[in-house]
Amino acid sequence: MKISDLPHDLESEILARVPAKSLAKSETTCRRWCALFRDESFVRKNNKLGKSVRESMLLRKYGVYSIGEDLHGLYNTGVGRSIEFSGKLSSLKKDPKEDLKISKIFHCDGLILCSTQRNTRLVVWNPCTGQTREIKPRTCYRSVDTYGLGYVNDGKSSRSYKILRCSYYKKDKSVTVSEFEMYELSSGTWRVLDNFTRGYDIYSYGMSLKGNAYWLCGEAETGLFVMKFDFTTENFVRLSLPFQSFPHKKTAPLSLVKDDKLSVLRQDIQDSSSVMKIWVTNKVDDEDKDLSWRSEFVLVVDFGKFGLQRMVSVRSFLFDEETKVAVCCDIDLDDEYRSRIYIVREDMFKQVYKETTIGSYFNRPLLLTYVPSLVRI
Repeated sequence: MKISDLPHDLESEILARVPAKSLAKSETTCRRWCALFRDESFVRKNNKLGKSVRESMLLRKYGVYSIGEDLHGLYNTGVGRSIEFSGKLSSLKKDPKEDLKISKIFHCDGLILCSTQRNTRLVVWNPCTGQTREIKPRTCYRSVDTYGLGYVNDGKSSRSYKILRCSYYKKDKSVTVSEFEMYELSSGTWRVLDNFTRGYDIYSYGMSLKGNAYWLCGEAETGLFVMKFDFTTENFVRLSLPFQSFPHKKTAPLSLVKDDKLSVLRQDIQDSSSVMKIWVTNKVDDEDKDLSWRSEFVLVVDFGKFGLQRMVSVRSFLFDEETKVAVCCDIDLDDEYRSRIYIVREDMFKQVYKETTIGSYFNRPLLLTYVPSLVRI
């Protein structure tokens, strides 16, 4: 019996369990499959049941690079081996000769929101399907813009994806301007959010958890905190950290743990400390009014024990709570600012990747993992 001979509902149930990347390659098999893979209810089922394997992505020096495996499990698959990223992803090029300089990326639900150098362009991209969509500004983009991508959690079978644009700049010496706008992918329109102001700085890449966006923010009076933007209610919520801190004294990038927890990494930079600590929240629910952190840090690493020449400053990281192993990304201050990736636990440090070209002090590499999805944009 061929799969085409099966009842359509049974065929759909079988295909829903196939990895999204395999389905994307099979979309042109027949018109029925093409229509099925674009159906929102099927895509949601495939996201839940499909045996898709996480993939990892690295943003460095205005390029996005990929490796077809989940670096969360790097320790389990062999501490001694190095990793290699494939060539720069070219799906975002309008012209074969054009080399887009991607400065920031924000991942949500298998979609990647990309902003170019100086925020001149904004593009939503699905690496699995290759689909891209350029987002035109309502008036203009600014180099100081921060973006977030999320969706409405209203219990419906389809998800309404939105882009948040935040801008904070000085109009002149005495006037500071805050701009907040929302773009809805379903309607293709921007609208102004005029009930917000911003007097804080952002100190980390943004993370998406269950459709909401999170950043590590801070201000001189209160120190560091987690800022959440709820795309359903379209409100900001200030959340606590598991430690007290003030801006510029510590670095604290955020990361996701199994798509239902947040983790934060703390380093005391101004105190020239070589110690890194990682905390993890309990499972995050939409109803939570604050973050519930585990009472003790989960991992402590003293880089000084490994004979590193200079203090390490982690820019982004992945964390495996079960094995207590972190995959960290930073720039090597002793080797021409080249981006590097290494795995650490309390008693081990192992570098597994370093770029071959000279980097920059202002290069902020971002390492993330995502699950390929058929979500249409």
